[in-house]
Amino acid sequence: MAVSAYARAVSFLRVIVVGLLLVALCVPVASAQEPSESPIAAPGGGAGTESGTLVPFVPVRRFWSSQRDIPLQEVVAAIEGRSDEFKRVVVATDDAEALWSSMGVQPASATKVVGTVQAVKQALNKSRRTLGLVPAARVHAGLRALSVDGQALFGSERVADLAGWPLMGADAGEGKIFDPEKVWTLMAGGDVMLDREPHRQALILGKGVDHVWDGGVAEIASRTCCTFDGGPAITTARVAGTKGAVRELLAAADLAVVNHEAPAPNRPTYHPSGLTFNVDPRMLEGVADAGIDAVSLANNHIRNDGSTGVTQTVLNVRRAGMHSFGAGIDEDRAREPLCFDQGGTRVCLLGYNEVDAASNSVRPGRAGAAELITAEVKADIQAAHADGADVIVVWPHWGREYVTTTEAKQRRWAREMVRAGADVVLGNHSHVVGPIQFIGGSPVFYSLGNLIFDLPRFESTEEGVLVELVFHGSRLMQIELHPTVVHRRAQLNLLERDGDGAVVIGRMREASLDFE
Repeated sequence: MAVSAYARAVSFLRVIVVGLLLVALCVPVASAQEPSESPIAAPGGGAGTESGTLVPFVPVRRFWSSQRDIPLQEVVAAIEGRSDEFKRVVVATDDAEALWSSMGVQPASATKVVGTVQAVKQALNKSRRTLGLVPAARVHAGLRALSVDGQALFGSERVADLAGWPLMGADAGEGKIFDPEKVWTLMAGGDVMLDREPHRQALILGKGVDHVWDGGVAEIASRTCCTFDGGPAITTARVAGTKGAVRELLAAADLAVVNHEAPAPNRPTYHPSGLTFNVDPRMLEGVADAGIDAVSLANNHIRNDGSTGVTQTVLNVRRAGMHSFGAGIDEDRAREPLCFDQGGTRVCLLGYNEVDAASNSVRPGRAGAAELITAEVKADIQAAHADGADVIVVWPHWGREYVTTTEAKQRRWAREMVRAGADVVLGNHSHVVGPIQFIGGSPVFYSLGNLIFDLPRFESTEEGVLVELVFHGSRLMQIELHPTVVHRRAQLNLLERDGDGAVVIGRMREASLDFE
């Protein structure tokens, strides 16, 4: 009996020991089967929270703000109520706590979560001392997105990924995802006319076809009286050490397009003056070398050398390594969209002219520009969409010269274009910058002014803008205006946005007041 009791005791102890070993072995296995608590990687390097993936946020101001960058310390100070510049911060998100946590800030009572981007825009328009914070995927062209400590999510100098972006938070609003790899830019310029003085300096004086595009940053050195129209005559001076700034800006764009306001026939006639233009085809090499990808030929000078001039221009543009649209040997080719693939986004350009249409439009048996006829423009836009276009940009040559005001028919055309599916409208012809109107979120630029044009009629005819359109896939996210000036009647130069260029931007803003 004693042996049996001993055996039972030993057996009982073995059961306990084995059980304890099994428990010890099972604990890590059970832990490995539980959901991971480590952050979920976000596209481009962000981290996740319990409510989802962290997304980048962007500081924003009102559209016409001259500010382009903000220090991270200033953003933090504004959120915490310590900023001398901003008295209020408004945030579009459904989970502000994740943003505050990732930034390590404690928001002040003046920092408000307003939910929608529209509410942020309204708050910004009410006060210049308000700063907005918006998820990058929900930024739109009616806001001015700022870079942070020199790092930008939009534009030609954007970051390649989100690693190190300082403003990360949670946002489930609208289900949009921001991917830096889907960002691309279109640079648009106004009227380019390379006869008269540009031709003389480039080809007769021997400065070369690249001289026109070798500009840097210029400033207005003086204003004197007067041009033959009685306005101030300007003298410009190049800022030392800035040569090549124009070429660098154009080359950085994914797609660059201008209005080529003249034919470039095989045997051009040089015009030192007058209103009939021919461009030496050699000048097109300079255009292409500057980084221009395509030119609109839909304008009131394309037939200055007749039908032969039109068809030879199309061929010479192609020989120079560029593409053209808006004019051709027949109506089908003149109205045919020019399409590009930008990272999987199909972008199509359409050009039309309404100025002296009877003389310059394509007709049966006559090459020319596509005429701006509402029904045909709408049909072309809809056909391009049906053929797979994701973004459609329309280039109308329209309106009156030398004025910033618009005509009723222009406004009507703009509405019809947008309703038919145009994403952006880029107008030309007035030779001065014009207003910007947003129609259902789509911007209409009534005139980009002169880019390169020997036309010192007023100061405003020697100035213009390069418009940088920033897209995320098919969605327009940002608009940047780069003011320009024609230096010595023959060379494109940039103007400092906060310096002499502020006059050009101010002219556009004042003209746009009727649409706000």
